[in-house]
Amino acid sequence: MHRNASVIRNVVKAMTPFRSDTIVLVVSNPVDLLTSIAQELAGLPKFQVFGSGTFLESVRIRGLLAEKAGVAASSIQLFVLGVHGDGQVVAWSSATINGIPLDKVLSPDTFGHQELAKECKERAETIFTAKGATPFGTGSVVASICASILFDKREVRPVSHFQPEFDCCFSLPVVLGRKGIMKTIEMPLGSDENAAIARSAHRLKSTIELTDKK
Repeated sequence: MHRNASVIRNVVKAMTPFRSDTIVLVVSNPVDLLTSIAQELAGLPKFQVFGSGTFLESVRIRGLLAEKAGVAASSIQLFVLGVHGDGQVVAWSSATINGIPLDKVLSPDTFGHQELAKECKERAETIFTAKGATPFGTGSVVASICASILFDKREVRPVSHFQPEFDCCFSLPVVLGRKGIMKTIEMPLGSDENAAIARSAHRLKSTIELTDKK
């Protein structure tokens, strides 16, 4: 963590000053910490500096749910939000299949929320153990983010970006376009989901303060 924080500081400082329309996308982990550092140092509008966040995890959880539900992953609307890693939160309360609430489509015994969220969280480790790296999943979401920006596609993606309430970056859905983050999407979340996101955000802010002292 401290090594990567030092690397991102050196890289961003070496790249400044940026052209005013530059968009900075942070992919390295811990992505929320490094995105927070990058946006602080870049001297760019906050909507032009963001990280890959929980986009890949959102793709994975939809794939896992699709297997259980017997529907195409593209028909599922479900996001992993918050601080990437142990603190990430699956937004089950707002999950839908083709716009229909999940609990109206699937019976409660189809799958377990906690078990599927745990499997999603551990998927990267499973792939790393088998292959030694996870480049294809990461490459696919980075390509998708870049395409959304370059072609002004206005797609909704969960990316790590600045949250003024917590003074750090973590993932919530945004609309991506040619100027970066065009707007954030306010999602109706359950009180437990909001509380979990807030707890992980406070921990992240404490971690950022520790790295600032190094």
